[in-house]
Amino acid sequence: MADALAKGKKPEPTGSRSGEDVFVESATRAWTWVNENLTTFILLIAGLALVVLGSLYYVNFRASVQEQAAAELAGLRMSGAAPEALIPELEAHVERFDGTKSADEARIVLGRMYLNGGQPGEAIRALEEVVAPANHPVGYAARSLRAAAHEATGDTEAALSTWQALGRSARFGFQRRHASAEAARILAENGRLQEAAAILSRIADEAADDPAEAGVYRIRLGEINGRIRAAAGETSGR
Repeated sequence: MADALAKGKKPEPTGSRSGEDVFVESATRAWTWVNENLTTFILLIAGLALVVLGSLYYVNFRASVQEQAAAELAGLRMSGAAPEALIPELEAHVERFDGTKSADEARIVLGRMYLNGGQPGEAIRALEEVVAPANHPVGYAARSLRAAAHEATGDTEAALSTWQALGRSARFGFQRRHASAEAARILAENGRLQEAAAILSRIADEAADDPAEAGVYRIRLGEINGRIRAAAGETSGR
């Protein structure tokens, strides 16, 4: 019986090793490599440490710049200075902190001041440099003001295009509907009543969960439909 068991047992291959043996051998090889390439190893560790320290410094530096920019912009907003005095300060702030969120917010303040001051071209220039996307509050505000500035210059096509883009890309449903309603307004003012009515009908349905908002769009839709019927009556009466 013992002989049979002995015959049935497969001998362990002489080349097989346990996991512990493999680990020890790998560690030995690594240690040997370090000893043989000590200078390279030290430079590698030093380089890695510099990368980590540099990344930490950059993150801290950016955070410090953001805080400084936000504090300065808050001070400018609260200064109560007249627009003619504040605009140069805001322009300087934008140049100094370009690339920060604060610079984009300053551009919006500039755009609004230029627009209110009858300089829509300057408003467009300032607002076009806002880097925040349309689905960000700052980006949405900038594009809304830019559309108003285009309209103030008489460029209704640019204003319409901007509102239509916001109607597709704004983050929240109410923002998309507001932008689409503004596009419908421009279309109606330019005699494109059927297009305006289609937009207002769609966004009124989309706003069904908010009766007050939906009601505003339905009132506007009723006005547009009234104009469409009046135009049809005038045509048939000729």
